[in-house]
Amino acid sequence: MKIIGLTGGMAAGKSTVAALFRRAGVPVFDADAVVRTLQGPRGKALPAIARVFPVAVQGGVLNRMALRQAVVGNVAALQALEAIMHPLVKAERERFLRQCRARKEPFCVLDIPLLMEIGEDRKCDVVVVVEAPMATRLSRIYQRGKTGARMSEAQARSLIARQMPDHERRRRAHIVIRTGLSRGSAARQVRALLHRLREAS
Repeated sequence: MKIIGLTGGMAAGKSTVAALFRRAGVPVFDADAVVRTLQGPRGKALPAIARVFPVAVQGGVLNRMALRQAVVGNVAALQALEAIMHPLVKAERERFLRQCRARKEPFCVLDIPLLMEIGEDRKCDVVVVVEAPMATRLSRIYQRGKTGARMSEAQARSLIARQMPDHERRRRAHIVIRTGLSRGSAARQVRALLHRLREAS
């Protein structure tokens, strides 16, 4: 089974590309969705988050806005949150890979925002980086969420600045897929990649 690592900067268009892989019949591990489940009601991460960030958990429910405010611009707080989340996400990722191997899937995708930062790219057969112009990314971030809960441009730039620089991701990627042009363009890039992988199998 070939493992395709999928990553990219915040709001680069990873979700769109992941959906294209799913549409092609390739199973996708969505790290962000796993995080939401772990942080959801009765989620495995919630007790630890409540201990470290008591202001962010009220009545057994995570207040994502409060958690975001606690970690944005605070490196120590963000590292504390990552120390809670990373081992739990890793366990779910390993379970996903075991299931794919048991089903004898030819390919699977690991959709992980911090793929390279946590060294998981070294375990992938192909690393795909998704990119989009910065103006497009900032526009996407602003449009997320409800009015009043939207991230400011300064907050967005702070989070983007903490991530690996785009040029470093490009250097370590096997394939770069560009979004922001058209959905059809991204779909063609995904189809071409899968065709090459099938030809090489």
